[in-house]
Amino acid sequence: MNNKNYSKTVCLFGGTGFVGEAIVQKLIKNNFKIKIATRNPYLAQNLKVFGDIGQVEIQKIDIRSDEAIENFLKNADICINLIGILYENGSQKFDELHFQFPKKLASIFSKVCNKGTLIHFSSLGVKANSQSKYIHSKYIGEQEVKNKFHNSVIIKPSIIIGPKDNFFNMFAKLINILPIIPLVGSETKFQPVCVTDIAIAVNHIICENIKQATYELAGSKIYSFRELIELLLKEIRKKRLIIPIPFSIGKFQAFFLQLLPKPVLTIDQVKILEEGDNVLSGNAKTFQDLNIMPARIESVLSSYLKVFRPKGQFSN
Repeated sequence: MNNKNYSKTVCLFGGTGFVGEAIVQKLIKNNFKIKIATRNPYLAQNLKVFGDIGQVEIQKIDIRSDEAIENFLKNADICINLIGILYENGSQKFDELHFQFPKKLASIFSKVCNKGTLIHFSSLGVKANSQSKYIHSKYIGEQEVKNKFHNSVIIKPSIIIGPKDNFFNMFAKLINILPIIPLVGSETKFQPVCVTDIAIAVNHIICENIKQATYELAGSKIYSFRELIELLLKEIRKKRLIIPIPFSIGKFQAFFLQLLPKPVLTIDQVKILEEGDNVLSGNAKTFQDLNIMPARIESVLSSYLKVFRPKGQFSN
């Protein structure tokens, strides 16, 4: 049994994803005790190797149980909520995970540790009047966190890229099987950010004891959707014809594509693209306020996308 004294206890919900993994790797270097709530502890065991024996604790938690959440949060100094989905399926719904759960979490944590810090991950570009269920649920979720937990920090990242991301990896797989790329919202602009920079930001917020703040975290360069796909094609050494398609046709495609077990595109995602650019608004703090210079995404893409090149990781 490890009786080591840790400087802080950090509890994570949704900590088994690729963003959570990067955050855990960063935080364990600060002598923090890390507790990770998960539905499937078996899938999270790999996170233990990043810390000393006993430093990373995995607990099976039912997020529908107030009692389970409260017990998990006992003795916590920091709570990080990373729970989120890109599309609805089965029992996983935007309203429950993006709104109802953050509302419940903020309420419970305010009773357990009202002097602690709740770091809640929302999304860049969320707004009240969106036609997208994803965007709307994210918006009302972050509002509930602000209202119910005074010492909250809202993090609103752009598209997060890294070795296990859901953006470049997905499109790289599609490019391998499609001769052409029909692209809806090809001129919509994005400001992708590296997962390591997100982890550095969270670490800084905790170490500097920052509270009552909202951060929009995005990369240093803006790209159109088309430019990102062209960047991907260049990186994996492949040529494909990119065909911009109107939103009306995109919704028609999405009607069928969203029926797949892992949807490539949903109608809700087309609505997000249709509503405009996903870039810094100028209405929140940024990496600059944390004295962090975000990395250029080009500097990290080859490290994990080279496996999609014709000769795989052995390509030049």
